[in-house]
Amino acid sequence: MPDPLLLPEGIPPTAARSLPSAVWHAVRSSGWTFTCAIVVVLILAMAAAADLLVLIEGQSLTPDIANLGPTGLPDGPLGGVSGTHWFGVEPLTGIDLFALVAHGARTSLLVGLGATALATVLGVVIGASAGYLGGWWDRVVTWTADVILGFPYLIFMIALGAMAPPDFPRLPLLIVVLGVFGWPRVARIVRAQTLSLSGRDFVSAAKVMGGGPWHVFTRELLPNLWAPVIVVASLSIPSMIGSEAALSFLGVGVLPPTPSWGRTISTAIDFFETDPLYLVFPGLMLFLVTLAFNVVGDAVRDTLDPRSGGRR
Repeated sequence: MPDPLLLPEGIPPTAARSLPSAVWHAVRSSGWTFTCAIVVVLILAMAAAADLLVLIEGQSLTPDIANLGPTGLPDGPLGGVSGTHWFGVEPLTGIDLFALVAHGARTSLLVGLGATALATVLGVVIGASAGYLGGWWDRVVTWTADVILGFPYLIFMIALGAMAPPDFPRLPLLIVVLGVFGWPRVARIVRAQTLSLSGRDFVSAAKVMGGGPWHVFTRELLPNLWAPVIVVASLSIPSMIGSEAALSFLGVGVLPPTPSWGRTISTAIDFFETDPLYLVFPGLMLFLVTLAFNVVGDAVRDTLDPRSGGRR
């Protein structure tokens, strides 16, 4: 039976809490964590059902200057907030702001989740193989990870985004670039855990009983790596979302007409004095999703690591 992750010597495998129950326990550990988990679910639901929600509101992403006053600002108080426009409208275009925020959530979460998934897969494969095989491959992986972690990737991404043709699909580009620059963090954690597990008794017993390298790697080591992988992935999602927002804010991420929280915030800064709610709604959503993912990720980490003593 695979040895439970991070259990000190002497604690039997049956004492380990299964991963799904550990996640559920983490979510229920405090009212604050449970609230943040609900926020994550609601934002994910909003992104998935953006088209339906906007349809229920009776709006779309189509510009409508009828929603604007003579100065190009939203017609009505609070940026045009009303029963027809839940978040108001965008200055100069009259596009419904709730539609922009809902579809922007889809863009930001798609990039964040996609880049995290790519970084996690690469990190697990590269880190686990380096820790298990050792030798020259371990040294190459370690050096490469150190170089990438020290590389100013944001500058590289800004340059790459500026050089990419306007018609080049930006979502796949952002996912690939963020994922490639994100794998070293996962790989270092997985490598360290693999090195620790390789010296445990259950791995030695599997080898003595005739288990080959592939069997030991897939049946004994990998099942015990899922917990740290899930923890680091949950904490990487808000970082990836923030990176996408930052690049779109700088104008080298998602390009119009694709909605993005970062690009909406960038545009809203010019209208902050005359229409502050234009900045508040997308900024608040970005803040909430980043906070919620971090709180839930911290709770899962504390639950899966017995040495934390359930600290909160």
